[in-house]
Amino acid sequence: MALIIDIILITTITFLVSYIFLSFLEMSFLLQLICAMLCAFVISSIIYKLFFKDKKGTMSYRNFLTYLIWKGEDYAKTLISSSNKDKTYEDRGEYIMLDDTAIFLWTKYGRLSADTLVRLYRICIKDDIKKAYIITTNTDKKSLSFVKRFCDVIMVFDNFKPLYKKLRQQNILPEVKSQKTSKKQIFSAIFHTAFTRKNAVRFVCMSILLLAISFVTPFTNYYIFLSSLNLIFATICLVTSIKRK
Repeated sequence: MALIIDIILITTITFLVSYIFLSFLEMSFLLQLICAMLCAFVISSIIYKLFFKDKKGTMSYRNFLTYLIWKGEDYAKTLISSSNKDKTYEDRGEYIMLDDTAIFLWTKYGRLSADTLVRLYRICIKDDIKKAYIITTNTDKKSLSFVKRFCDVIMVFDNFKPLYKKLRQQNILPEVKSQKTSKKQIFSAIFHTAFTRKNAVRFVCMSILLLAISFVTPFTNYYIFLSSLNLIFATICLVTSIKRK
């Protein structure tokens, strides 16, 4: 869903920028709209192929993190072991040793809590570990600042991107057969997310703002068109909200 929203935003922004540039040319309003839509389609398609579509059909880093979270820490240990055959690997339960480096793994959606960090700290003290790495799928500044209070143990946060890059280079990324989502399901998800009662108020406010701008700008038709479009979206939001009750 996040990817779909990103594509929609990129397409919308590209359309608006294209239309503004085309408005300086001597073209009819309809032709400007058509050309702007074509530009938005072409540019957003290029951006999608370059940055969003997985290269050579490999798993993206975002999907890799999700896969690790669902498979768990034991599976992450297996991947680390298989991708570091040139190093000494030892599984000590709570953490792993890669050569002389202690590594804790956190493969969960939630962030590391203070209690969890204290537990990891106690493990380091017990096993006489002076420096440890915490590879996590979810870090925040609070965790980083909290760890700095432990002077006798150095804890370094890192993500799974180095592991992902190594697996991709070695061509041993996990293969996941994902079921293709139908266009009907995608459209339904976008429709139910975008057209809500809460968004109806936003569309109305945006419509009023655009209509006010149309009186003080040379691009009058353009802002009136967008204002009308927002009113149509607001109406769809209200009708959809009533049907859901």
